[in-house]
Amino acid sequence: MNQAADPTHSDAQRLAINAAWLAKLRWVAVAGQLATILIVAGPLGVAIPFWPLLTMAGVTAGTNAAFAVWIRRRATAEVVRPYEWHALLGGLMVLDLFVLTVMLELTGGPTNPFAIFYFVNLALAGILLPARWAWLLVGMATAAFATISYTHTPIEELRHANRLMSFRELGAIPIVGGGTLIAFAACGSVIVSFTTWLTRELRRNQEARSRAEELRARSEKLEALGTLAAGAAHELATPLSTIAVVAKELEHELNELDVSAEVATDIKLIRSELDRCRAILDRMSTASGRAAGEAPETFTAGELLQEVVDELTEPVLIDIDYANGAEQARVMAPRTALSQALRALVQNALDSRPGGEVEIEVYAHGTLGIAIRDSGPGMPPEVLARAGEPFFTTKDPGKGMGLGLFLARSVVERVGGGMVIDSEAGHGTVVEVKLPLSNASPTAAPA
Repeated sequence: MNQAADPTHSDAQRLAINAAWLAKLRWVAVAGQLATILIVAGPLGVAIPFWPLLTMAGVTAGTNAAFAVWIRRRATAEVVRPYEWHALLGGLMVLDLFVLTVMLELTGGPTNPFAIFYFVNLALAGILLPARWAWLLVGMATAAFATISYTHTPIEELRHANRLMSFRELGAIPIVGGGTLIAFAACGSVIVSFTTWLTRELRRNQEARSRAEELRARSEKLEALGTLAAGAAHELATPLSTIAVVAKELEHELNELDVSAEVATDIKLIRSELDRCRAILDRMSTASGRAAGEAPETFTAGELLQEVVDELTEPVLIDIDYANGAEQARVMAPRTALSQALRALVQNALDSRPGGEVEIEVYAHGTLGIAIRDSGPGMPPEVLARAGEPFFTTKDPGKGMGLGLFLARSVVERVGGGMVIDSEAGHGTVVEVKLPLSNASPTAAPA
């Protein structure tokens, strides 16, 4: 099954990513809690319940370590139960709310600048959890804030009236004011960093989905072309064969009669056009993906290009340049389909420059790159924009069906690669194909 199209795999991946990010943020929270406790009790000399606060930070660290182990085990599970993930994430966020509430209860309650971190918990709940969980946490946070407002242990430094005065009036930044600034910056940084990450991931997923939809549409076109070609070949084979037999008999009979040269030429034209019709059907049947069900196999770039060149009518006009080690780079793909696709690209280059050489640069640098370059007339922008559309061709009638580029791109993208066409009128054309490597082959970029 294609995992990209498997909703179960997609849900598991999304939940695992969310859980991993929550684990990272909880480690950040532990580090922030420890740093704050040590600085406040140490250099600032504020009297706080040191060991109870340290215990609360230890609770967060211990549960997060267990959470990380659980993520690693469940991320590879075959059966995905979203409610289990939601229950665990929701439970951890309730625990974090409780830990924050206890810490604030021991250190001034709502007068503590770090009370603003309730909003970090709520923002994460709204992003990571279903709506019912998020609203549950809103209610719990509200109740917790009301509770610490009534029962908190006061901190003398947080009760000074100067916290209501501006820094300009005080002529300095007091402990409470500095703590408020730090809390505000930290809270904003956590919320913005997580939401921007989420937005970026959503954009990436959207782009990946668009690419998958485009690839699916290409595959459907390819399958439709295969069906069309098979149907055309089947339906037209019998009448064409009948016409060919009749034309041959007619030609034989006319050869015994005294007919004009024009009639004899017309009979030969009928035979030649029948042969051309058969050749067109054969090309359609072959090019439309008869090898689409071919099993992938592993082979080297050198073997692939040799197979491409061997079946061309003018192999002496092909100049292949391998970068260091690129000839031994290995790919895994349907061999026949891929060689047919590359052969169509090379043949296009040969057709665009009759009698001229075609250069092929092969390099391996993360991917296997095959750049096919000709010095033909090139393509103007309006032609380049349509290059690759099925049945669009600039060749003379009967010399091309406009399927080569379309089918080549479809085959390349099916094996996880890509194809880029760069052309300018009067400056030739370069078609660059990139294919994924099957292992850590020797790599070298083109000079």
